[in-house]
Amino acid sequence: MNPRSESVLYVVKAGIIAGMVYVGSRILPAERVTSDVTAAVLNFFGIAAESYEQAGRIYLEYLQISVDCTALEIIAIFLGLILAVKASRTRKVIFSVTGSSGVFLANIARISVVYYLLEKGVPWWIAHDLFSGGLSILAGMLFLVVSEQYLPQINENLYTLLDACETFVSKIR
Repeated sequence: MNPRSESVLYVVKAGIIAGMVYVGSRILPAERVTSDVTAAVLNFFGIAAESYEQAGRIYLEYLQISVDCTALEIIAIFLGLILAVKASRTRKVIFSVTGSSGVFLANIARISVVYYLLEKGVPWWIAHDLFSGGLSILAGMLFLVVSEQYLPQINENLYTLLDACETFVSKIR
């Protein structure tokens, strides 16, 4: 199989794995865990915050914590990219556990900072939209940098696909 075909197959596998991880993770109480841990972090730093459930929804004080607040999507994508790569099982497991844990903790920090900024009167679009978007970009870049060192096969597949896309675009111009 040529490198482009292998890379396409890799991305398809990664997508299937990511989808399975995401759907499977929905049986977990992710919103509740995210809200509870964030409240504990805020309280540790002297910022009063309570996590609670009301009418089937999870809240951190006045903020509803939905599935979008759990980082499950990015964890699923990272796990798909990691688990689909041809590499030793040990490296994949270590990178999966540390990567998922890192994303979870970064997400808790993100929600904590957003809550703190909102409490200080910073507008929602700055505290949430701008800050969270920037953090997401940073997390993606950090993943690529770390994977280049730890599982370079991930980036090799992505670079091969990028090269194929550039070649395709140059041919249709």
